[in-house]
Amino acid sequence: LERLALYRLSGLVSFLLLAVCSIMTRFAPGIMMGEFLIASTSVSDFIAAMKRMHVSEKIIIPLPVIFRFFPTIGEENRAIADAMRGIRFGGKHPGLVLEYRLIPLMISIVKIGDELSAAALTCGLGAPVHRTDICKIGFHAQDFAMIAVCLAAFVLTFGSRWLG
Repeated sequence: LERLALYRLSGLVSFLLLAVCSIMTRFAPGIMMGEFLIASTSVSDFIAAMKRMHVSEKIIIPLPVIFRFFPTIGEENRAIADAMRGIRFGGKHPGLVLEYRLIPLMISIVKIGDELSAAALTCGLGAPVHRTDICKIGFHAQDFAMIAVCLAAFVLTFGSRWLG
């Protein structure tokens, strides 16, 4: 699509298609990996892995809060949408979407963030004592296989540019 936008199209259509493609190719992989990480990893496994990699506490403490924050926002948004089922938007007052949907969501987001931060501190995330973990963290055969596939793709992609 990027090549189509660059060589075949022109004007605003080319610009919009190129912008969408560029944004998607740069941000979509990170967003997909973040979604996969949140869906497949428990918070305790994530904390144990970060501690094993000797990541700073300044990074480890906020991340579990974020892990729980985004799914909670989705649930809250669905609850607000269910509560607003009979109300229709549009027509003369399109700003009502902000008043009826966005403002309650923003207020609940602030409250949820405070509650999750308090819960993380209650669990002892900021404590000066060493936290014990029962999670088994390490590389397995499928991890090494995936690393090999990624390295092969990297060599095939960039090796041809360097050699030829």
